[in-house]
Amino acid sequence: MTNSKSTSHSEWTDCQGGEISGLVQKLQNQRAVSRRTQITQSLTIAVGLLVAVGLGTLMLPSGEPNYGGIVCTDVIKNGEGYVLHKLEPELADRIKVHIDQCEYCQGKFAMLRKKLGIKPSKIDKQQQDDQADISLTTTIAALLLRQ
Repeated sequence: MTNSKSTSHSEWTDCQGGEISGLVQKLQNQRAVSRRTQITQSLTIAVGLLVAVGLGTLMLPSGEPNYGGIVCTDVIKNGEGYVLHKLEPELADRIKVHIDQCEYCQGKFAMLRKKLGIKPSKIDKQQQDDQADISLTTTIAALLLRQ
């Protein structure tokens, strides 16, 4: 069998000096430009995602109330030290402000005191009474406003 497509060497021309290396250089440059373009696009997408996540994080509520400059998780974590009066005064003051305003933590501290066998002090009882008065007043005001 013979190949029906025979190529004649006469159709070929000799390369000029440096022609092949010039083509290689041109292909390498195109590849480098393509790589830089891909990297730039990837970085642009990554930065865009980071900005979007950052903005989204700033816009969403944290989920934990922050009263007195401290969140519930940190209040609960320091709870035992607080009720046993073993905390630094600055931290204890922040926790007190938080507990005064946060019903969730008030309940947690009532359970913690019960667990530790600590009776609420007169101050704690007064605060609870004050909180109940405020809640009752708020409820009455809301009902009056609806009429």
